[in-house]
This record gives sequence, C-alpha cells and structure tokens, in this order.
Amino acid sequence: MEAQEPHYFVYIFGDQPREEVEIGVAGDLYQLTHSKVVSAAPDGSSAHHPAKLVYYEHYQEEDEALSRERQLKEESRDMTISLIESMNPNWLDLSDTLDD
Repeated sequence: MEAQEPHYFVYIFGDQPREEVEIGVAGDLYQLTHSKVVSAAPDGSSAHHPAKLVYYEHYQEEDEALSRERQLKEESRDMTISLIESMNPNWLDLSDTLDD
C-alpha cells in the first residue's frame, strides 16, 4: 500500500464582506467543512464561526501552510477581503469543490 502525500490547506471561512472571517490551517479541509455544516444552527448560521468556505490554498509542506496562515492573519482586513474576492467575488461556498 502506497503512502498518501500529505496535504495542508490554508483556509478562510466567512459569510460576506465586512463580517468576521476565520483563517486557519487544516490537514483535512473536506472533513473540517463537513463538521462546520453539521454544527451550524438550523438557520444555516454558526454560533461563533462563519460556516462558509470562501477561500483556500493547498500546500504539501506543513511549515509552508503555517507560514502562509501567519502572513494572512497579519494582513489588513481589506487585503484579506481583496484576496477572497480575487478568487471568489461572490463569496460562494467553495466546500463543494473539495474531494473527500
């Protein structure tokens, strides 16, 4: 049996511009997005965290992903919003683009 290559994702969860965003790193982004959907409130919102995956980047090295996460967290809110909108101008939920 061949070992699977490691995957690390830098992600941003958010709902819409000018609201809270959550930036982080995950080894299994599919599982993380699934758990957020399951834990969302009945009206589709999450009690403490945005539940919509609006941006992500893939890395094979954990240290690269962690470095990028720190960089994004240090950027201004406007730069983070510009980054999201450069790839996802309508703030669509990208979780359906992930493979399980």
